[in-house]
Amino acid sequence: MKLKATIYKEILLLIRDKAGLAMLFLMPVALVLIMTMLQDSTFKQLKEKNIPVIIINHDADTFGINITEGLKKSAVFNVTESSLSDSELISQVEQGKFLIGIIINKNSTAQLVQSIKKTIQSQFPEDYAESFFELDSTKNSKAKVQIFFDPILKSSYKQSILGALKQYSSMVEAKLLFNIYSNLFKELIDIKLTPTIGFNNIVIFEEESAAGNTNQIIPNSVQHNIPAWTIFAMFFIVIPLAANIIKERQSGVSARLKTIPESYLPSMFGKVITYFAVGLIQAFLMLIIGIWLLPLLGLPSLQIGSGGIALLAITISIIMAATGYGIVIGTIATSEQQSSIFGSISVVILAAVGGVWVPQFMMSGLMKDISSLSPLSWGLNAYYDVLLRNYHLMDVINYITLLFAFFVACISIAWYYYKIKNTVE
Repeated sequence: MKLKATIYKEILLLIRDKAGLAMLFLMPVALVLIMTMLQDSTFKQLKEKNIPVIIINHDADTFGINITEGLKKSAVFNVTESSLSDSELISQVEQGKFLIGIIINKNSTAQLVQSIKKTIQSQFPEDYAESFFELDSTKNSKAKVQIFFDPILKSSYKQSILGALKQYSSMVEAKLLFNIYSNLFKELIDIKLTPTIGFNNIVIFEEESAAGNTNQIIPNSVQHNIPAWTIFAMFFIVIPLAANIIKERQSGVSARLKTIPESYLPSMFGKVITYFAVGLIQAFLMLIIGIWLLPLLGLPSLQIGSGGIALLAITISIIMAATGYGIVIGTIATSEQQSSIFGSISVVILAAVGGVWVPQFMMSGLMKDISSLSPLSWGLNAYYDVLLRNYHLMDVINYITLLFAFFVACISIAWYYYKIKNTVE
């Protein structure tokens, strides 16, 4: 009867707390929609022509032409050739009209040919070297490409443009090197080399998922954001749960419950059951959003694959961990303000450390070690293993065990603290 009464009381408190219900259900939905759309647009920017680049080609020869044409054919950059002065190009980038400005210096092709000839010449004995090429002493400097970045540009975009430029530069160098060797062979042994095979696509790069070809789940912004923000939402249960425990003490309900000759555990587990149901509704709501709502907004659909049982077990363990954390905060905290402030801040910190805000692979070695201590990290890694790596229940049992152990530890601490406090009183 005490268990039933506690569940009924908690349901009434939840229904009456409209702001709390909005925080539990509307806030996670808003976070999922906003963060998924933001990250999805970022992923699309990497695939579409969305990085504006302005180029001044002073070389107007093999090197400059190939660099410019190569960037134009790229699926990442939106290239604009310009006849502006160098200072005007820098000003355009500085003002944010272009994210990247490129200046290919005059005589770059001639300087590159000179450098290649020098390299080839150094391979022959000194007595013969100078007889092969006539080097132009006025073109001893190396070919140069100047790159100017908008200060707001992220490092990943800088690496994209630098990688692309180095790739096209290497291709031009290979072609020029072949032409020089071809002419050299013609002069020495009267054999002209014919470039029947191009220098492109000599090596084939195949992109595959490490989970194997049988995994049809394609990682995308939805697969990453739905589990992350679902966990974040479920752990925000701690705020209304802890607040209700404080209200019980302040309103005298807790004192009246003590007059009933039963253990505190039925009252505690009544709260666990009530908020466990809330967590399941949250998870189910996020699932509906991921599978049906997000595709209507032009986003990918959440793909569960064959890991339904594993996902259910992970979700149950996460909800248990969240409710246990809320109970221990509500039991130890001395005021509603204290519980709400500590609860919200601690959840945000655990989320940030656990990889919800910043992916774990971007963290330093120390932060990765700290991240492994966050229960949100355990839940998130378990979700990722199932949704992105096609793992099954037994593959994530270690994370599920850790989350249940965290729940048991929180409940034990709350019960022990309650017993000690009542003994003192």
